[in-house]
Amino acid sequence: MALHLRIHGMSVSVFLVRAVVEAVERSGVSRADLFDRITLQFRRLEEPEARLEFNEFERVLAAAVSLTGDEAFGLHMVEQISEGAVDLLAHLTAHAPTVREAVAIASQFGSLAIDGLRFAARDEGDTFVVHCAFPRSTPLCDRILAELMMGGQARLARTFVGPHVIPRLACFEHERPSHHREYTRIFGNNQRFCQTATSIAFDRELADRPQMHQHPELYALLRAEAERRLDQIASRIGSAAVLHQYLLAISPSRIPDMTSAARDLGMSERSLRRHLAAEGTSYRNVVQSALETSAGRMLRDPARTVKETAVALGFADAAAFVHAFRRWTGMTPGEYRRTRSGR
Repeated sequence: MALHLRIHGMSVSVFLVRAVVEAVERSGVSRADLFDRITLQFRRLEEPEARLEFNEFERVLAAAVSLTGDEAFGLHMVEQISEGAVDLLAHLTAHAPTVREAVAIASQFGSLAIDGLRFAARDEGDTFVVHCAFPRSTPLCDRILAELMMGGQARLARTFVGPHVIPRLACFEHERPSHHREYTRIFGNNQRFCQTATSIAFDRELADRPQMHQHPELYALLRAEAERRLDQIASRIGSAAVLHQYLLAISPSRIPDMTSAARDLGMSERSLRRHLAAEGTSYRNVVQSALETSAGRMLRDPARTVKETAVALGFADAAAFVHAFRRWTGMTPGEYRRTRSGR
């Protein structure tokens, strides 16, 4: 039986939410106005290991942009954010010995900040390319998260190597925004929009240049604590849920095989299969659940056609998608849309 987890089952660290609140306040808007807009009580943010549901985080970001009137909110936030604002993850990556190691650490422990957050780096000729995957929801939230993640990578490289570092290329999946000049200021002249993935590329030699201020003992302590917290999260929600979150952050048309997924999650294929079996499911079932979740989200967008949804999910044609969707849910995409609109 497939899992029926939904994106609202994913969560975001309270530290990242606090960072959004601080960015809003820096713009001259009070936190009271922000919380009134989203009906959120500040005491929920006071516990250091608290987390907000992802759909709540969406509302926080949407309200932040609306109240500040800052369409480039994500870019400005990442420039001003303090190291401690992303809790343990930011401290850990800041003390990595190299940019390459920092990216690997950010991928391994990304869920400490956002469930499903993953980075993947590879060398391509004389460039070092970092790809980012994160949970997808509304176009606005997707864009802000892309700005935060790619802006964070640019800031990380400058922290490690120097303020003069300019990315070779920055790619974004969203359309070119009205504030594209801010992209040029932060990423340089080489940006591309409407791409198939969110990524940023630097000169390859920067990836392994030793960081001058690296502290090996502190780094080891931070990593041990990060591993403890990650194990705590995994034991609480289970391997199937962790895998489901990971898959939701990947383009549905590029779902990896089980070996690759296990490697990205820091375990062997055999171990992942054993954990899933113990929870009464399989890799195939979790993949199906993730595709079902993504399909439902896409179909709730009235501007997206069934054919476009089929292509985005990796189906050969709309008919194959309709057949699969009926098998998953017991209804056609059209029936699903009518059911949702009637609520």
